Amino acid sequence: MPSTAPTLPPNVTIFSPKNPAAAQNLLKASRFTRLSASASTTPEQLSKALSSHNGINETFYSSHGHAILIFDGGREGADLEDAHHEHFRAVCLALKDADIGLDVAKCVHDAESVLQAGYQLDAMKDGSVLVIDLMHAEDDDDDDDSEEEEDENNAKARA
Repeated sequence: MPSTAPTLPPNVTIFSPKNPAAAQNLLKASRFTRLSASASTTPEQLSKALSSHNGINETFYSSHGHAILIFDGGREGADLEDAHHEHFRAVCLALKDADIGLDVAKCVHDAESVLQAGYQLDAMKDGSVLVIDLMHAEDDDDDDDSEEEEDENNAKARA
């Protein structure tokens, strides 16, 4: 019998950390950084690089497809900034060790809301968090083609 379980859209994931405090950390966070891995990186490579590196745990990051959301809260001022930058540094070192590059144009640093970092969050009854990646693009090549076609059409119209 085929499965009737719904399939989530590619920009939606459910953050169900082993440590329930991690979900609460995400929901209560007040500082966010979004890192976007290069298009040649698979989500599996990204997940493996982060989960196998010492000093990195799910209490301050979550990965979704090609993106990583680093989150911090519970502190104020310089303490919050220092903790967030230390977590950012640890994630970047893990990516460097795994030879994973970033698409800098798609990164967002030190956002004060999760929405500014390109995500929407919803708490779920079981303690998980529904994470919607608002910056997720299914097929960047199609966008590039349409921009190229538009440029060609504009050039023809001017001629």
